[in-house]
Amino acid sequence: FMTSFYQQLSNKRQDSPALQLCVKNTVKQLSTHNTSVVRPGMLLGKIQSGKTRAFIGVIAESFDQGYDIVIVLTKGTIALAEQTYQRLAQDLGEFIDNDEISVRDIMHLPENLTGYELQQKIVIVVKKQTDNLRRIIKALMETYPNLGSKRLLIIDDEADYASIGFYKSKEDTIELRKIAGQIDELR
Repeated sequence: FMTSFYQQLSNKRQDSPALQLCVKNTVKQLSTHNTSVVRPGMLLGKIQSGKTRAFIGVIAESFDQGYDIVIVLTKGTIALAEQTYQRLAQDLGEFIDNDEISVRDIMHLPENLTGYELQQKIVIVVKKQTDNLRRIIKALMETYPNLGSKRLLIIDDEADYASIGFYKSKEDTIELRKIAGQIDELR
């Protein structure tokens, strides 16, 4: 009898009952209700309220519920993408060490993953920038087309103006709409 990803993670981190309920309910809602561009699933929280901890729990629980790939979109800064990658690698380290989960940065995703690596649960961190979004779309549709047909969850950490339905001032609108269009294409 194998312990679930989330149960192991929750035990290790000593997640509160409220967080455990939030994580389980979030994945249940995402699994039972269709999401779309106009009706995304959202998990909101105040600054320093534990949103990252919650979404990493959601990743583990989604893997327990049959999802195979999670794409984590971050703001367009190298520092935040690296911080997100490090936090995922730290929290999911036990699963990484056991070859159950692979955490990758889209900038370092090799073009020759083995069949064994492609069978693992995969988390890919993607900085919200047009080139990086192009890379993840290419990876899922061309480089590894079988990944594109697996159950996939997209988490937009630090949802901002480049996300669904938002746009900024006129000078940034073209780039932001392009990113939003790429996120729609990824969906």
